[in-house]
Amino acid sequence: MSFMFVVLVYRGFMRREISDKADLVERICTYVRSNLGSDLTLSYLEKRFHISRYHLQRVFMEVTGMTPGRWVEQCRINALRNHLKNGEPMPGAVYGNGYGSHNWLYEDHLSKLEMTHASYRKGGEGAEIRYMTSECSFGFILVAETDHGVCSVSIADGEKELENSIRMEFPKASLTRSESVRKTLDSVLSYLGGRMSDLPLDIDGTEFQKRVWAAILTIPYGETRSYSEVAVTLGEPRAHRAVANACAANPVPLIIPCHRVIRNSGDLGGYGPGVDRKKYLLELEKADPQV
Repeated sequence: MSFMFVVLVYRGFMRREISDKADLVERICTYVRSNLGSDLTLSYLEKRFHISRYHLQRVFMEVTGMTPGRWVEQCRINALRNHLKNGEPMPGAVYGNGYGSHNWLYEDHLSKLEMTHASYRKGGEGAEIRYMTSECSFGFILVAETDHGVCSVSIADGEKELENSIRMEFPKASLTRSESVRKTLDSVLSYLGGRMSDLPLDIDGTEFQKRVWAAILTIPYGETRSYSEVAVTLGEPRAHRAVANACAANPVPLIIPCHRVIRNSGDLGGYGPGVDRKKYLLELEKADPQV
């Protein structure tokens, strides 16, 4: 048996193996896309396709670059977005795509809002807060931070107004204007280009407010949700007014983009930094939603 013959046989075997793997993954993917509301756990797929979960995981990673669980999640998210775009109410869209509750929409973001400190409940007593201001395309902005993260973002017509505001917000804190905030300020301003790094937050709020803020963090750049839709996302469909109040209490606008929450009618609703600025931000995002 020649060496070349062995090579050709080996290559043929490898092509068949690759083809078999691709066929298996395609069969599973076809089934998943048609049964998003069903049980699609790894254990179920293992039994459904008579393949060990370990082989299933390995083959899926080789062919798609994702685990089966991650692929199922991505399919469900895409289907949910399509259903919502077609006007299907949130509850039906969520449960119809295999989700047992709305919590999955914001759980990851909720964990980012747990970095709060009791001193802020006392007007910042004992806290050392550094801040910096800058002119921007919609007025002036102030960003303040502690050693733990951003604690305040304010927008107004002038620097004096902003500095008075931060003193009223934290009357007992040690406030210092500092160049050390420059990098954080630049990161917040980069929002205007559609980008923002994952800034740590040091904010305080009620548990409900945190849930609202976490849900708002899931609204994509260039999109909006109504107060009622956010309330439904939280599993509390009658809490639309409480959602509006939580938006008004948001201490870090732009980072938590509450300007993306509007009334059911399509009217903009309120916005702490001013409705004109809310309109400006939404128009900015609408002009280039894919940034």
